[in-house]
Amino acid sequence: MKKRMLVLVLAMGILTTGIFSGCGQKAQTESVDLTTVDLETIEEKAKEEGEIASVGMPDDWANWKSSWETITSTYGLEHEDTDMSSAEELSMFENEKDAPTKDIGDVGQAFGKTAVEMGVVQPYKASTWDSIPDWAKDPDGNWTISYVGTMSSMVNQDKVPETIDSWEALKNSNAKVTVGDVVRAASSQMAVLSCAYALGGDMDNLDPAFEYFKELAEEGRLDTAEFSQERMNRGEIEVMLTWDYLTLQYRDLTLATNPEQNIECHVMRDGALQSGYCLVINKYAPHPYAAAQTVEYMLSDEGQIDRARGYARPIRSDVELPEDLKAKMIADEEYENAIPLTDTEALTETCTQIAERWEEEIVPLME
Repeated sequence: MKKRMLVLVLAMGILTTGIFSGCGQKAQTESVDLTTVDLETIEEKAKEEGEIASVGMPDDWANWKSSWETITSTYGLEHEDTDMSSAEELSMFENEKDAPTKDIGDVGQAFGKTAVEMGVVQPYKASTWDSIPDWAKDPDGNWTISYVGTMSSMVNQDKVPETIDSWEALKNSNAKVTVGDVVRAASSQMAVLSCAYALGGDMDNLDPAFEYFKELAEEGRLDTAEFSQERMNRGEIEVMLTWDYLTLQYRDLTLATNPEQNIECHVMRDGALQSGYCLVINKYAPHPYAAAQTVEYMLSDEGQIDRARGYARPIRSDVELPEDLKAKMIADEEYENAIPLTDTEALTETCTQIAERWEEEIVPLME
């Protein structure tokens, strides 16, 4: 699975270690202040650079593939990506600073502040800057969230006929719940936090969620196995909890194999947590203009629609999505009570607590 399936607390530890060698690195380019360069010059210089190297932005995640194809055809930038965790991305920027090979990355929201503190990113504000919410961008332009995920359910209605669009509805069903590895997976930890918010808790009060999951565990309703597409295809998964852009992708993949399977996806409306992912430009980028041009495209109307085609909800609310795409996504009204997680420092600390408490309080009940 992609980089996001790493626990934030463990990932943070990687940031302090040097894990990459200098083999095959390119010479560092002269520093460029991208905040002072106009769009015409950025496009011109980007075409001269002719390439863009990304980390954590593979073709099969959030429909990056379409964006990279457009960037190549429009600006002549040849692209390559190395998939890795958010922590590894920032470590690579730091460890390669004398001979950098990477230009741009996509890191979890909790890592935006970390990137600035490490001093490994440089600012750039896209021309659509004003249409991006203040909470979703660094004031100086060092990182910008380009899309968000919202906690959701994927339900095999052949086994669970109820509509599961809330934690209350899930509790009242007899469904077995696949929540993933809460000790290690960030998305699974967010499911627990979503439950806390739904039941009157928050980042400072996780008790309601742990009481909820203890009850499920004692009833034998927590799936002890990891999610896999193969298990979903075999009808072994009853209810899966994760980000909406993942549940919708899993739905499509399952229906491609088993078109008769009855699957529904819904936002968990009583705990509709949203977390985003930040575009960051390497401070030492060998192709800084290409990196700026990439950010410009990713935050354009076209780039935002690309994310939506991968079921990741664009950060810009002023982008009009095609009707055929809207029809495949979860209805807008299910997002009315969405809860953006804007305090990344508190979020990281909360993830640590969730992981520790899950291992101590829930895992023993599942054995």
